[in-house]
Amino acid sequence: RPYTEGLGLEDMGVEKLRGGFIPVNDKMQVLDSNGEAFENVYAIGDANGKYMLAHAASAQGISAIENIVGRENTVNHRHVPAACFTHPEISFVGVDEDTARKEAEEGGYADKIGVAKVSFKGNSKALAMKEPDGMAKMIYRKDSGEILGVHIMGLHSADLIHEASNAMAAGQTLYELRMMVHAHPTVAEVLDELFKHAQLEHAVNPEPALAMA
Repeated sequence: RPYTEGLGLEDMGVEKLRGGFIPVNDKMQVLDSNGEAFENVYAIGDANGKYMLAHAASAQGISAIENIVGRENTVNHRHVPAACFTHPEISFVGVDEDTARKEAEEGGYADKIGVAKVSFKGNSKALAMKEPDGMAKMIYRKDSGEILGVHIMGLHSADLIHEASNAMAAGQTLYELRMMVHAHPTVAEVLDELFKHAQLEHAVNPEPALAMA
């Protein structure tokens, strides 16, 4: 539960959300009960409940400072990775398949959703380290090459997820990513194989208008 008591928010006309979270906009500015933003009041991290992870809070703090000094910035939380430090590790970024298909149905591009899966059993480094148990799954758009979500379970997956999350944040598509080179033998080749397993509709990157559709 966030520690948001005794901050005088009620006196400002702020109506906290269920669980005590402080409502904010995409710039991390606190919102009043009418949804209007306070120009110079910000809330980040667990206080706003958008994504309760330490690195997400850090990103929100940086974004808030950028906005404070006049450089407009927002955090796309779908591009923020998460990891579970179990054995084997589990990591993910973006949406799951059910969410992607639901959004595609609502958006009129249900036939454009693709899913790729690869196993760690085919990775030389994982085999050499006797850690072959694991898999990676990617949900993507077959037309634009946009990555919608990546889920990894296996050796070093908490480290591997950043290649996918940073590519998503940078707007890179599978048309570019599938041509990247990965050192051999490395566990990073799991992502290389995952990108190459995508069944895209075009041989090369389509027009920007299509990629952003």
